[in-house]
Amino acid sequence: MDTSQATSRATATAVTAPAPGPSSARDPLLDGLRTVALVRVVLWHAVAAAWLSWVFPAMPVMFFLAGSLLAVSVGRRGGRRGLAWLRTAAKRARRLLVPFWVYAVAVVAVTYVTWWTAPAGEGGDAPGRRELLPWLLPLLTPVSPEGQQGWLTSHLWYVTDYLWLLLLAPVVLWCARGPARTLGTLVVALAGLAALEVGPQYGWPTLAGWPRTAVGDLLCYGSFAVLGAAWARSRRARPAGPAGSPAVDAPRRRVPGAVLVAAGVVLVAGALALTRVLPLERWSLNNSWLLLALASLGWLLGLAAVERPLRALSGSARLAPLARGFTARAVTIYLWHPAMIVLARTGVDRWGLDAGTATGITVVLAVTAAGTLLAVLLLGWVEDLAGGRPPRLWPGRRGRRLARPLGRVGTPVTVLSSAAATSALVVALAGAFQGGLSPSLVAIPGPSDREALGQSAFSADADPVQVLPYRTEPLAELPADALQQRLDEWVASVDGIDAGSVAVVSGDAVWEGTTSSQVGEGLPVGQEVQAASLTKSVTAALVLQEWTAGTVDIDAPVPDLPGLDVPADLEVPTPRQLMRHAGGLLPYQDSPAYDPEAVYSAEDIVQLSLDEPQVFEPGTSVAYSNSGYLWLGLLLEDVTGQRFGDLVAERLAAGLGLTTFRVDETELPGWVGSSSGGLWASPGDLARWYSLLVETDAVLTEEARREMLAVDDLTVGMGIWPFCLCGTDDEGRNWAAGWGQLIAAGGAIDYPAERVAVMAYLLPEGQLALDSTPGLAGALLEVLPGRQLPDPPPGAEQP
Repeated sequence: MDTSQATSRATATAVTAPAPGPSSARDPLLDGLRTVALVRVVLWHAVAAAWLSWVFPAMPVMFFLAGSLLAVSVGRRGGRRGLAWLRTAAKRARRLLVPFWVYAVAVVAVTYVTWWTAPAGEGGDAPGRRELLPWLLPLLTPVSPEGQQGWLTSHLWYVTDYLWLLLLAPVVLWCARGPARTLGTLVVALAGLAALEVGPQYGWPTLAGWPRTAVGDLLCYGSFAVLGAAWARSRRARPAGPAGSPAVDAPRRRVPGAVLVAAGVVLVAGALALTRVLPLERWSLNNSWLLLALASLGWLLGLAAVERPLRALSGSARLAPLARGFTARAVTIYLWHPAMIVLARTGVDRWGLDAGTATGITVVLAVTAAGTLLAVLLLGWVEDLAGGRPPRLWPGRRGRRLARPLGRVGTPVTVLSSAAATSALVVALAGAFQGGLSPSLVAIPGPSDREALGQSAFSADADPVQVLPYRTEPLAELPADALQQRLDEWVASVDGIDAGSVAVVSGDAVWEGTTSSQVGEGLPVGQEVQAASLTKSVTAALVLQEWTAGTVDIDAPVPDLPGLDVPADLEVPTPRQLMRHAGGLLPYQDSPAYDPEAVYSAEDIVQLSLDEPQVFEPGTSVAYSNSGYLWLGLLLEDVTGQRFGDLVAERLAAGLGLTTFRVDETELPGWVGSSSGGLWASPGDLARWYSLLVETDAVLTEEARREMLAVDDLTVGMGIWPFCLCGTDDEGRNWAAGWGQLIAAGGAIDYPAERVAVMAYLLPEGQLALDSTPGLAGALLEVLPGRQLPDPPPGAEQP
């Protein structure tokens, strides 16, 4: 892009340089860049190959283009700036929201159909007001039921961020006034991202959850919107050529193209080098705003060096109509392509193809492309209505049949046809989600999986007391009245949580409390509750005890066990991989042979998974696996000669004084608890268990405990999960603010630096109870005495 400013402004100028001249002329380069970005997004979501995230920065380019078009529209409207901004924001919001609402109706319908048709006891709760409101105005990203794993909603973060961009348009445009402000904004944004992602290892405060995601998005994508707006402003300032033609190029470039390319390569290489400081989950560049921003700037500088040939290519007779078509249907393509990926991968699995092979991937991409094209034909005309244009089936030249306006007769016919086809699509998607995702969908992350962004990575080479609140000793006594008051206040303040039974443990001090928002709906203090998947920490600990005793090799394939027939072509995982949910086993509920009405043994459940192809190579990914933990339970029973329930009773209930610990072996249709989810215990004993497991040598030796908490690139411990802030100390040991697990009715978390463990059992069960547990634990931690603030950064005087 044009670099006619002073050399000292090369960075800002390279990305804010003029494209074509008059504001009324359409720049083919914009259409070309948007087309490439959309194709890259679809490929990334369909294939999820980590290297794709480093090839062309799709989302930063999308925000760059959004900022550019915003500036052009405001400038074109003229008049008072405030009114011009409001009119522009309203128009662009309408163009986005009308197609979004059509998509929302379909997704909500899929959710309800899946819920209505689910077998008794498996459908969960129907979507409530909390889940439906973001579909009306997505200033918060809509969420879908857990069974969909975000395949229809997680990509909608872009919709939310774009609406906030419109609301913040005056700020964006102000920052884009001149190279100095633009470059200053970029520097501030990069510094802010560095503080957010790298700062914690130097003792700086940080954020987690949605506040972290919101700040990261604002700094990263907001800065690219500013760059795009500055580019558009610079373009408007250029002298124009003949009517409708590009602007006259500057007579010479102050920054040669080779220099821009070299600078771009340096930025991308710098992002690669920084992965040593900011490890990327699955090596996906999308899991770090800072690295994404640096690599994207490098790409933009490279594009700036070849701007003229790119514009000529985008405006060529063959490519220009295609690029204009993508632009005219960009919202439809972006909204609907994940649904088509769901159908494509589900079909590949049902057709007996392997989605990991070249043939399987080719079929997935072909079906995804065909389905997305069908969505464009069926629903793309909604974008025409939203933009105030006559609706057309295809956004091509008007002389062609599909590109002609639908007219008075064609419009209602098209609406009815589209409604019928969309209803069929809803039924197909509900069928794809019924009974769990197909194996090839489980094998890859959902579209725009942003969980890693909401957490601090294991990147801080520091002692945890430099960044975490801590205590030097456990508390001798817990403030019962203060804890009960905080619990009552918290339950009363959270809409959708009706009751809770909670325990807090610090050393030998135990407090248990219960509360209810309505009389008669609470739980008695100390009543046993179903620990569900908290059982997995028990199973992992027992396996590690056997590893310490030398009877189990956690790094050798699981040996043959009675009652199981392991296929010869199966890559048998190791106990370590099974404990990390990295065994690659198909969830037993997804087996074609699974019958939810049948009564199974643990051997039967494991066999259902063993008889199906693995969803990934063991050790290369993570997919939550109940079958894997049942397999570990069978291994324990084989090497000890005792039933799993007897092991728990002997070693934990009696050996550790956890008297309420018991394994319920009641046979239930379609489910086996045992070593995967059969534990029952009081909240107090569960909190004590996590305290003993994580903080002491009472359960595991120091070596075994270190193995359990040794989180690798998959960010999963053995039967336990980190709750970040997280890091690695000088001796290479992982540390985390908390260790534990969440379940449908709450969860348990031990905070080793604070010498406190919390167990919460919340009603009603569901996603809200699961999501709310860390917040409740944090609220209870705040009222405990003796909390020390983090130490100063390394090098400063220690207290």
